[in-house]
Amino acid sequence: MGCVKLKNIFGEPWKQSYRDLKISARPTQSCGLAASSQHIAFPWDVGSGGVVALIDINNFGRNPPIIKLSGHGGSIQDLVFNEFDQNIIASASDDCTVRIWDVNNDGNLDINKAKSTLTSHSMKVTNLSWNPVVDYVLLSGSFDCSAKVWDASVEREMFSVPVNDPVSYVTWKPDGNLILVSTKEANLSLVDPRSGIKSLGFKAHDSSKLTHGIWLGGPYGNDHILTTGFVNNKTRQIRVWDSRNTEKFLLSKDIDSSSSPLFPHWDEQTGIISLAAKGDLTVRLFQYFENELNKAGEFKTSGSIKSFCLIPNSICDKTKCELGRFLTNENCAQINATSMFVIRRNNHASMIELYGESNASRRRTTVSDWSNGSLAKDISSLQLTNTKSGSINRSDAANKFRDISSIITECNNKYAENFNDSGMIPLLEKIQANISELISLIRR
Repeated sequence: MGCVKLKNIFGEPWKQSYRDLKISARPTQSCGLAASSQHIAFPWDVGSGGVVALIDINNFGRNPPIIKLSGHGGSIQDLVFNEFDQNIIASASDDCTVRIWDVNNDGNLDINKAKSTLTSHSMKVTNLSWNPVVDYVLLSGSFDCSAKVWDASVEREMFSVPVNDPVSYVTWKPDGNLILVSTKEANLSLVDPRSGIKSLGFKAHDSSKLTHGIWLGGPYGNDHILTTGFVNNKTRQIRVWDSRNTEKFLLSKDIDSSSSPLFPHWDEQTGIISLAAKGDLTVRLFQYFENELNKAGEFKTSGSIKSFCLIPNSICDKTKCELGRFLTNENCAQINATSMFVIRRNNHASMIELYGESNASRRRTTVSDWSNGSLAKDISSLQLTNTKSGSINRSDAANKFRDISSIITECNNKYAENFNDSGMIPLLEKIQANISELISLIRR
């Protein structure tokens, strides 16, 4: 089925809500809420600011049972559920750590030990993103000017990507091979974390304020990138870029005047871009259709948004042509739901007309296969084999090669203006040691 142009999308608030909650009012770098097919997660209001709370997504009304995840020593900055196992949730914090939690707890409402704790960042961790095709591979961004890729199943840092500014947002390309890193200075970088090679870097907006960038994947997106930022520190702006050539944006649209950054959400099955911001009363909806950005509708909330998220499309009511559902916190005590609908041509219109065939059979890859993917092919083409002892262990060699590439990238980012800086010596010694180990692996 081809793409369908949508317009006149409207929001319909639910009469039911989640009430008598204690949602932390502390600011976050993310949307502040997260939802899976089973739970809604948010920072709980406690003195330390380090507790994550979960409620059953189907349990409306007053005083719902609360699952509390305790362990962080600072405020929660981001929460994200694992798409493959929705009992797994990752949390990022001011305490410089990322924690992985398993909430399949057989009725236990107090969980005091995380499944995994990831500890290599030196400043607060601002954003998280699970790899869309690889089991338990997690991307994190931090104010320490780095993005890190983790194998969360074994608490292992796989790759670290240095950037020049504090990270404001991180996300994966839909195929799970590249990462997009946005910074507080409106710079974007597209990087293969396995090699450390930056395929592009560009300034997305004129004003050096917080910027978000997302991939527009699927049949509507054409492998383009959408960014949100500012003009002259006041005017909020969205732009669309071709990831193959970022010298000039494809589209640019000024939205309004406000100091609160816009958070974009992309639905690859409908081409709908949702734009929301903290402090706003309006959620704006656009459709990216045939390389044009068309306004598709908007809806108002009952109060200024403090935090928000969308639920997974898989649990939307397809019989009513529900395109999506926003959850918003407006007073730190209640979460409201608003469904997005499109006006139907007739009462028998179905979601197949809007979404086409289901995309549920997403490709799923193991950590080892993904980690050795592109570089394993490169090593194979170089014929790094030993006729006496057989082929080398490509996994070990590939990992060592990636370590070398990562350190070289770090040197270039830190010392490009002065390669005579003595501070580079420890990094050069690491490169030297890794090269010696790689040669030994090849000769083995």
